[in-house]
Amino acid sequence: MDRYLWLPDHQQHVVYSLAHSDELIARTGRILQHFTAQGTLNLGNVAVGNTANVTVTGIASIPQAIPRLAADALNQLRSALEHVVYAEIVHQVGRPLTPQEARCIEMPAAATAHDFDKWLKHRHRSSLAPLQLGAALCERLRDLQPFRHSDPERHPLRVLVEHTNWSKHRTPSVAATLIGAVIPDGPAAGVVVSANPNRPVEIGDVLASGPAGVKVPLDIWPKISIRRPHSESWHILLHELRDLEQWVREVALPVLITGTSTDVPPLPPHLDTTIGYEDFRAALAAAHPTPAAARVAWELQVEVARNSLARIITLHSEDPKDIDAIKEWTVGLDADEVLQKVAGLQLTDPRELDAALRTMIADARETTER
Repeated sequence: MDRYLWLPDHQQHVVYSLAHSDELIARTGRILQHFTAQGTLNLGNVAVGNTANVTVTGIASIPQAIPRLAADALNQLRSALEHVVYAEIVHQVGRPLTPQEARCIEMPAAATAHDFDKWLKHRHRSSLAPLQLGAALCERLRDLQPFRHSDPERHPLRVLVEHTNWSKHRTPSVAATLIGAVIPDGPAAGVVVSANPNRPVEIGDVLASGPAGVKVPLDIWPKISIRRPHSESWHILLHELRDLEQWVREVALPVLITGTSTDVPPLPPHLDTTIGYEDFRAALAAAHPTPAAARVAWELQVEVARNSLARIITLHSEDPKDIDAIKEWTVGLDADEVLQKVAGLQLTDPRELDAALRTMIADARETTER
């Protein structure tokens, strides 16, 4: 049974727009991963009396492909909405639109009911039956407006429109490095972690303080974030892309096309647009259901687990010569093996944990000796 019978032929184009946006998000995520893996901050210990401050001494420049690819992905998502509205009107009126009519078709994002009604009263829009009061498409558009949300400023459509207006008409999207978390890795008597302001990190920022001469490993989690133009608030860039893509694909498009987002399965996000398809329905059925942001997040989880695994095993080894062997061994593990071995370290019995770690060290030595 075709899960996507709700998608009419005249709206098939939107699947390719979603797939293109998905690929842009995936590219953004891959560059983000590579960038963060190289290290985003330089840190130093600055002594002030008997206190040592972990201080930011350098900040890596964000590759400018990241905000630009993110903006491209958001523009594709907005275009998908605009194209669906246009195609639906053309389909319903059963004729090509005049140049004047075509120019006034868009996806509105009204902050108030008055603004939406004013948008409908435009003389070329009001003459089109699908946009007249009571028409199905008109009411579907109304349901998706920011003013229907408890906080119109945070409504996904408002956020999407603000991002795309900014990147098209003002400057490229603004991205920066913020501090997500600073976590002591073990006992940390006397260590004070600084509060993280919701602003980009700056050289000279103190991330943690503690007694001078006491070594306490810290896990420091930077987050590459994007600024919302209208609220000037900062949000993790990949999460912003994930949330807006999900809303467009799972809520806005089904509502525009069918009137509901709960009674139809969402369209798949990932389809290879570099090849042509003779049978659109077969291609759609075979499309991957996992969106780019989730794929990137999983890959990042694996890499974090891989690095943690190597660090934990190295700390357990008593031979400095094992360091390179352990690193080489963990690099050679596939994703499932990494996650399985990290899960195996969640042992509560110290003897079992010690045995598991010693087995891994032995495996690492054996691998490098081959």
